Amino acid sequence: MVIKIIARGLVLHKGAYLRSGWNVLDCVIVISSLVMLAESSSRRHSLKSLRSLRTFRAFRPLRVISRRPGLKLVVNALIEAIPAVFNVLIVCALFYLVFSIFAVNYLKGKLNSCTGNAFDALSDDQVQFLVNPDPWSSLSLEQQQWFTNTTCAGFPTDALTSKYLCGCWGADWGPVIPENFNNVGTAMISFFEISTTENWCLLMVACIDATDVDMQPIRDNNMGWAAFFVVFMMFGSFFVVNLFVGVIIENFNKMQDALGGSFMLTSEQKKWLKAQKTASHVGPQLILKPFKDPVRRAIFFFVRCKKFEWFIMICIIVNTLLMATQHFGQPTLQTTILAILNDIFAAIFTIEAALKLVAYGFTYFRDTWNQFDFFVVVGTLVSIAVESLTTTHLRSLAILARVFRVTRIIRLVKSFKGIRHILITLYLAVPGLSNATSILVLMLFIYTTMGVQMFAKVALSDNIDAHANFQSFGRGFLLMIRAATGESWDYCMHDFAGTTQGCVDDPPYDPTMCGFNNSDDCIPLNGCGNPIAYLFFCSFTLLGTYVMLNVTVAVILESFSVSNEDEEPLFDPEVLSEFQIKWAEVDPQAKGYIPVAKLHAICTILEEPLVSSDALRDKRSFLKFVSWK
Repeated sequence: MVIKIIARGLVLHKGAYLRSGWNVLDCVIVISSLVMLAESSSRRHSLKSLRSLRTFRAFRPLRVISRRPGLKLVVNALIEAIPAVFNVLIVCALFYLVFSIFAVNYLKGKLNSCTGNAFDALSDDQVQFLVNPDPWSSLSLEQQQWFTNTTCAGFPTDALTSKYLCGCWGADWGPVIPENFNNVGTAMISFFEISTTENWCLLMVACIDATDVDMQPIRDNNMGWAAFFVVFMMFGSFFVVNLFVGVIIENFNKMQDALGGSFMLTSEQKKWLKAQKTASHVGPQLILKPFKDPVRRAIFFFVRCKKFEWFIMICIIVNTLLMATQHFGQPTLQTTILAILNDIFAAIFTIEAALKLVAYGFTYFRDTWNQFDFFVVVGTLVSIAVESLTTTHLRSLAILARVFRVTRIIRLVKSFKGIRHILITLYLAVPGLSNATSILVLMLFIYTTMGVQMFAKVALSDNIDAHANFQSFGRGFLLMIRAATGESWDYCMHDFAGTTQGCVDDPPYDPTMCGFNNSDDCIPLNGCGNPIAYLFFCSFTLLGTYVMLNVTVAVILESFSVSNEDEEPLFDPEVLSEFQIKWAEVDPQAKGYIPVAKLHAICTILEEPLVSSDALRDKRSFLKFVSWK
């Protein structure tokens, strides 16, 4: 950074260091790192307050973006989409605000219930009394005996609540679910959670059962809330999510029209894409010629006939379906029949490979599909041989090898144009997907690093367990991938934001505690949560699920759009097919290139529109034309 400032200047003139937004990002990250270095080496209490800057260290990987052109293209595209996305966010916020105000008015303080071991020990009559309490004067002698050994005998007030009785019997009064509608802020967070379709049914059921403030829920108390949540999901989830998708894709389409073509690709990636598109339409064709030996010649024409190819295709499909019928606990007879049939199909495919080897010779291995077939056949024969052995270790390897038989169905791709078109489209989308995926992985890395900095010491709970926590980078990264798929991310958020009884805020290093020392006899970690978890997880869901995954969708849609446009090439398919045949006469080994001396030869056998002038068929005119070009 210092060298760049000396070379370019700081900020006052054009081209200065801080005139670039990427350099400003680098500067902020470097300065925060230097401040943290000073804090870690100082014992002064005034500098300890700067510990919150530790999270800025997580942004160091962002410096990679300024050094990778592909990543910069994606980020620039996202920056261009900010105004449109911001408008969508305003619409969503207003929509959520309307529902939140309505929910707060009717549901604040009502999503609580009596729980705990003491509650589970109550009789049915006591539970019914808890739901509908009566004044002390209205109780029977038996009911009054329920409170003999408590401090609630006589009831100091007639305004009884379920919460009061719950405390009398030593039970716990707490929330039914982590979400609540006690204020507009928490209500909007709750609606944002269920808009991702996570646990929305549980929240709906809790609201249906809700009765009144400090009163025990009653099952199916108000079914009207079911309609309320269904309406919200119809508009707040399906409508809003698709609005997000539509806005991002529409903005990308506008950028594509303005900048021309694949704007999220670098110049090198565009060259690669153009080459692959050209190769997908026309490629060298290997000429297979039969041998003079009558037997090999007859086998050659036999394996190349359509009926033989269709027979092999049917065998592949039937063999795959038979393998799919296997299940746990199947009868011994079924196992025996399937084993015999699998051996028969293995023999058919082996004979096919052997016939083609005899017919083609070593040219057989020049074709990629033949290489794939041969690999699967050899793997099948090895698995059959190893299965006959009694060694448990080798038999497990044979089962693994047997699974590779299923991959033979990939051969069907060669015969079905639609499937082949989809696979080619996905292949051509690799450069754009690699850029978008790199940004997504970078974002996962940053959020994981921030999570380790802020939540590594949070005590384990129902949703923060040995596999889902931020005590290490690996487990934190897996947790963020899980959150990106929407799997119970909201419950993890509430646990990381909440506090447990006796927890300690940012506990110091203790070698006897789990997390610092994961031994069998370690003491459970007792760190408190941090409310910043709400901002952490909501922002990640917004960026990771609603933005970055939709960018991936936009890239794939763009590839399909371009691929469909390229389905109508400059020349007719018959012309291109004719060119392949003519090229094969000059290049029988399908190398893809020919000597310059043969260039005139191929021009003499081509017809219009591939050759534009009859004059080029004359060798002297052709050489003059080539020299002039």
